Order: sequence, then structure tokens, then C-alpha cells
Amino acid sequence: MVQEGHWVRQIVDQILARGDQKIVIHTGKTPSGPIHIGAEREQFICSAIQIELERRGYESTFNFIIDSYDPLKSVPAGIEVPKGFEEHIGKPLSSVPDPYSCHESYAKHFAEEFNSCQGRLGVYPNVIYSHELYRRREMKDAIRTVLRKLDELRMIRKKYVQGEEHEEDHGDGWNPVMVVCERCGRIASKKEEIAPNRLDWWNLDEDTAGYKCTSCGYQGRGRISELDLKLSWRVDWAAKWAIFRVSCEPAGKDHCVKDGAYDMGLEVCWRIFGYKGPLKVPYEWLTLGEHAMKTHKGITFTPHEWLRIAPPECMRYMILNADPMRHIAFLPERIPEIVDGFDRLERIYFDAETPPSGEDPQYYKDLYELCVVGHVPERVPARLPYRFCAIIVQLEPLFGWEKVLKKSMEYLRRLAGGAEPSERERTDAEERLKMAKNWVESYAPPTLKFRISKELPAYRPCNEMERSFIERLISLIEQDLPEAELQNEIFNSARSVGLEVGKAFSLVYLILLGAERGPRL
Repeated sequence: MVQEGHWVRQIVDQILARGDQKIVIHTGKTPSGPIHIGAEREQFICSAIQIELERRGYESTFNFIIDSYDPLKSVPAGIEVPKGFEEHIGKPLSSVPDPYSCHESYAKHFAEEFNSCQGRLGVYPNVIYSHELYRRREMKDAIRTVLRKLDELRMIRKKYVQGEEHEEDHGDGWNPVMVVCERCGRIASKKEEIAPNRLDWWNLDEDTAGYKCTSCGYQGRGRISELDLKLSWRVDWAAKWAIFRVSCEPAGKDHCVKDGAYDMGLEVCWRIFGYKGPLKVPYEWLTLGEHAMKTHKGITFTPHEWLRIAPPECMRYMILNADPMRHIAFLPERIPEIVDGFDRLERIYFDAETPPSGEDPQYYKDLYELCVVGHVPERVPARLPYRFCAIIVQLEPLFGWEKVLKKSMEYLRRLAGGAEPSERERTDAEERLKMAKNWVESYAPPTLKFRISKELPAYRPCNEMERSFIERLISLIEQDLPEAELQNEIFNSARSVGLEVGKAFSLVYLILLGAERGPRL
């Protein structure tokens, strides 16, 4: 039997079937540069899980781990850095200075840039920085457990990574405990392969360990409780699952393949740390058109940029309307289509429009409630269509912003059935106009862009019919008529002088825009 409603219901069913005393949802990201909207897929899945759990009466904790203890491997394309900044390669991101000098570290700059958008997007996690987490007793104990069970861990690892092209060796001398050099501050060398510093020796009875830095050659030693230590990422992942008793963590499809990193993490979590591990929820990529978004190559589109051009609910709609294992190819040019889709969903929710034939109505009800940021409105809101906004904002140079706003509010009033729009509806309309203006300036295709001259262009009519029509058109423009009435009067004027309607509208566009076609008047 096919389950009704949104796909998140099935995920929550599986979480509840685990019988966890506390439900903990996890996700994480390395702030190696600007964090793109692909990371929102994981955030929104976690957010949707939390909303569905709350709907069923269950509390949950949602943690977002910022992997600030990972090393800086390269300076991403497009980031302006001071001269000599490459000297910081190999240091933990939490120790690398902010290239823009506005945050305490490189990690904080890009993490805060991302996190500052999450509330507006309806995502409210507990943010945990890994460099701070590693100072806690639980992580030190996890490191001691790893060293104590190292032989068993090596056997597990050989099952999953033997034969892979991997930056780490596969020998029996491998251990996953890395250390930040006390002298040069690096956790990995400056070489291209980013060879990590490993512990050379340790004595658990005395709680001491030592290392030789692969970058500067320094030989250090100290107490395990005092050295700056870190686990390699697959073991680190499992340790966090065990420490936080994670119930569910979504992950990209590359990690979730059979016998991949996630499966290794689950086995390490159980056999080394004694916890069964979380429910695995794989998801497909969200790409920028045909291109995978990669921070180090500068191929990104950030949440901050989205919020500059489109409403937050519409990003949630784009992502949560797709099954997690369905690829999403996003292009900024598609923003009007995405916003139209959300507006249609809203009308379906309030029974102002019927869902497509054969579709599950409950799915649309669920989806809308997962997309709305804040409270669900009591009735269907009057919203300015995004394409209308994209057209009317281009009239600002001719009429000024106040008149654009006035005309937009008149149209909003008609959409509201003649009723006065609420404060929320007016605010939403103004925000859409500003977003659409930004979108037109940055992303609109040529077919939607136009420029109206303040002076009528020189045009020589071909015959008396055209001359008569143009005289009437000038009179109509001066009357500042509503859209529908203007359309009708143009039709009537063309017919009255015997001019073909198609030719008449070509003249309108030619006179107003300098081209024979354009957007709807």
C-alpha cells in the first residue's frame, strides 16, 4: 500500500521504530569557503523531520556540526586573500585568520555567513563547532577508546578502504589520531596531498603521546588530555554519532553507497563505541545547472544570494518537493518558475486550486506546511506574481519607485478581491518587488528585460492607418489606464483605423521599448 502524504512521513516512521529514548537529528558541514545552497538539502531534510516529529507530538534535538577543526586544503577560487595567505594551508580552519577581518577565524566567517540565513529559511539547529567539541572530555575519551581498540579498528577499516586511492596509508601502522603541531600550528602538511600529522606513539596508562610534524619536523609530546588531537573523518563521524546518540543523519549519495563511508561509520560506531548508529537517509546532489557546486573551485550559489532574489519558502519548496534521491538542477533563471510553483502549492492548500489529476492531496497539504516559514496563514494570502514584479520594477526609471509601488498595491488589491491587503500581504509584496528587481539586474534572460525611454523614439509611420493609431496610442498612454482597459483600448483603436491587431501591438512595443516584441503590457 502506498503511503499518503509527504515522503518525510516514512523517514519519521523509521526513526520512531528505533525506540530511541531521545531523538537527535544531525548534520554537518566544513566551512572551507562560501557554503552553497546544496548544503540546504541536508538542512531542510532535518528541518522537515523535526516538523513532522513535532506534528506527531515528539520532541527532538537538531544539531548542526561545523567541522571547523578540518585543515585548510586550498584557498577557494574567488576569495580575495592577503599576500602570503597560503602559509595557513594545513592549519585547522578555526586557527586560520578571516581573510576579510570581520570574524575571529576563517571558519567563523564562512560558517556565520551560512548560519545567519538559516532562521529566515526556517531552519533552527543547535550550532556546534568541532574545534570546541574536541576540547570536551567526551571527545578525549573517544580518542582513548580508539587507541585502545586500534587493532579492531584497523580490521574494520581494511574492509572498506583497502584498495581505494586514499590520501592515507593502508598499512598496519595506520592510526586515525591526528595532532595540531605545537610549533607551526598545522594539523596537516602544506603538500598537495595534505598528509596529516599522526601520533607516533602513546601510553594509555600514563595518558601520554608524541608525534613528529610532517610540515616543520617538530617532535612533540604531552598528555592526551592536553594535546590538540583530532580523529580522521570517518572515525570522527562515528564518534560524534556515539557521543550525541544520533537517531538520524542524512548524507550525500557518495557516502551512502553500499560499503561506503556511512556503512563503515556505522560499524565503527557499534564495534568501537558501542552505539548502533543513526538511520541513514541518502540524498542526491543539488547542482548549479549541469555543474556540481564546489567551494574550492568557486562554483557556488549561496543562501544569502537566494534570499536577495527570492522568498525563503520557495527554496524550501524547490528542495522538499523533490524526493531526496532525485537530482535537482537549479539555475537562477528559473526563479520565476519556482516562485510560481510555490504560489500554486499555496492555492492548492487553501482549496483555491485543485491538485493535478491523480495526485495525492495530502502530499500537497504536508508539503505546504513544511515549506511555510513561521505560522501557516489563516487564509490564502494575496501575493504579487513574481513575473509581474519582474516586469513592473523595470518601469522604475520612467515612473519612479513610489508609482511602481502604488500600481503594484492596486493590483494586489484586485488579487485580494477588492479587499484591503493585510500588513503581512503588503510587506510580502514589497519584498517580492525588491527581490525581483535584484533578479532582473543579475539573472533575467534578455526576453524578460527591457528599457523604456523617457522620450518617444523617432518613428516615421508607413501610412495613414499607422499615423492615426499612433496618435490614439499616445493619448491612451497619457491616460494611465489599468492593464485590462489599456489592452481593450489598444484593440479598439487598431480596429477603428483598420490596422491589423498584430501590427498594432508591434507598433506599441516599437514605440515603448524600441523592439517589435516584449513582455505582456
